[in-house]
Amino acid sequence: MFVVLLVVLTGLQVQACVNRVPECVPQCKDCGATGKCLSPNVCLCDKGYSNRQDRSHCEPECGESCVNGSCVAPDECDCLPGHRFVNGSRTECEPICAEDCGNGRCLESGKCQCNTGYQRDDKLKKCVPICQDVCFNGECVAPNECRCSPGHEPRLGQPWICEPICSSGCLNGNCVQPETCVCKLGFAHKDSGLSSSCEPICSPGCVNGTCISPGHCSCAEGHVFAEGSRNECVPTCRSGCENGFCSAPGRCECHEGFEKVSPHRCSPICRPICGRNARCTAPDTCDCDSGFAFVNGSSTECEPFCPRSCRNGICSSPGVCTCLDGYQALLSFYCIPICTRSCLHGSCVAPNECRCFTGYRPSPTQGSSVCEPICSQSCGHGRCIAPEICQCDVGFAKRWARGPCEPHCPQGCVNGHCEGSGLCRCYEGYKLRQGSASICDPECSPGCKNGTCVEPNSCACFPGYEDTKLSFECVPSCFPRCENGRCSAPGRCECDPGHVVTNSSEPNSCRPQCREQCINAECLAPEKCTCLPGYRFLAQSTSECEPICSKGCRSGEECTGPETCEGGASFISPTTGKHLVFHWSMFILAILLCLGLVMTPLLVLRELQRRRRGGDKQRSNLIENPSYGIMQANSEEADELGIGLGD
Repeated sequence: MFVVLLVVLTGLQVQACVNRVPECVPQCKDCGATGKCLSPNVCLCDKGYSNRQDRSHCEPECGESCVNGSCVAPDECDCLPGHRFVNGSRTECEPICAEDCGNGRCLESGKCQCNTGYQRDDKLKKCVPICQDVCFNGECVAPNECRCSPGHEPRLGQPWICEPICSSGCLNGNCVQPETCVCKLGFAHKDSGLSSSCEPICSPGCVNGTCISPGHCSCAEGHVFAEGSRNECVPTCRSGCENGFCSAPGRCECHEGFEKVSPHRCSPICRPICGRNARCTAPDTCDCDSGFAFVNGSSTECEPFCPRSCRNGICSSPGVCTCLDGYQALLSFYCIPICTRSCLHGSCVAPNECRCFTGYRPSPTQGSSVCEPICSQSCGHGRCIAPEICQCDVGFAKRWARGPCEPHCPQGCVNGHCEGSGLCRCYEGYKLRQGSASICDPECSPGCKNGTCVEPNSCACFPGYEDTKLSFECVPSCFPRCENGRCSAPGRCECDPGHVVTNSSEPNSCRPQCREQCINAECLAPEKCTCLPGYRFLAQSTSECEPICSKGCRSGEECTGPETCEGGASFISPTTGKHLVFHWSMFILAILLCLGLVMTPLLVLRELQRRRRGGDKQRSNLIENPSYGIMQANSEEADELGIGLGD
């Protein structure tokens, strides 16, 4: 609409100018040969041209943009210098490279950029395809595309590997080069040519058969392998050839001494003829029928046979025994005698005849069919119920399986012996526990103090106590020993009057106490101070000591320590006094160390002796009990019975 309106207005202006005198013509930059200047700097362009960019200039228009070129006429492109049209295109231009840029594109810089899947080969000066897997026996002709060399073909599933082609198929071999076949182990070429297939080798060769694999033969039809052979095949008869041999497939011939009774069966010939219960099994050889055996001295006559000889009977038919009179069958081959009265503790060895078992004898009162047991020793308080076995009367028992019957206490006698019927008598030094009829406890007189009576007049101290010179008395034990006190309970010291424990880490050490503080002195006894070496009590004092200067001090000096004056030139220098104190201290320390080295082994030895004596007393004696052998007084059996020694 705008263009039409513009044309109308322009025409009116032109008409106005024509009517004017003189004529005025508008001026435009360049409307081209086919355009018209409608008004100043406004062109009317012809078909195929446009003034969109500049209204005073008509430029040709191309339907498709010119790549690397310019539009020189309607729908006509011209390439820029150094460029050329791309194959088959009139709108797209590409740079021109001096080198071959096949399979690539030339950049503005004049260098060649290879397409995807190609790479530049500087030696060949061209773009060559890239194959991810190297082409074997072939060449890469396109990205990931191999072309096999002559005489080769791509492997199935692996097209980048080209395998040689052997027209024969190279059966049982490997095709290593075109028309070159290498046979596998155990195979050889049919002929001398390397291109022929391979056949298996059998050594020795197959007889009446074919070699189907190295060292393996297959028999021809109608043949089978000979016995013990895998390469020789012999004829076979499908219906068999009993007592003969197959001379050809399906043809049976009899062995010597046999005659044909059917096309595939030969029977032996026996002379003389086999008798009863016998048959001819080989030429001139008779065998008995099943369940029969040859009669003594005969090779043609047979009689019934029993695998196990008939005991007390005869073999009447194969495997069947018939018992003699007075016997009956126990097993198919064994007959036993019959006794009308059963044998007690014996066996029937003949009709109506019994034999006693070992350890039994015929009863003199009940007859020969009853056997009674024998006991070599008298059962005493019991009766013989089996050979060498007695059954004791009530209140009696055997100390061993085959022994006589003796008094028995079922509950056992502890520290005593059984007199029979459950009555126990205690050993000397023991007495029957109150409320018990089987347990005897040891007696100690006088009674054990801080201990328990473990055997007559022998005490064992309780834990934490130790024995004394008196066998019945035990006193508390404290280790280390109580110092300035007495052991009032196991591991507990009670200090003497005027003494207390001052160090909790030494509960067994009691130190003397002085109400007044000892000055330059030590409290070595209750309420008694003792001056330190080099000191003496002050006048009218029992707790404070003053230093001693034996040679006195000079005028103006004061005795401040043993043999030490201060305040002037001292007779004994302070250095000398310090040396004396040091030497005395070292001397006292050496004495204490020597005492410790001497006393420690003595204390350890004494403690070991005390423990050994306590262990000896705690051992319980073993007491023989006629009813139960050896018994320990403190045994678990006594504990189970509720025994508490010393109750």
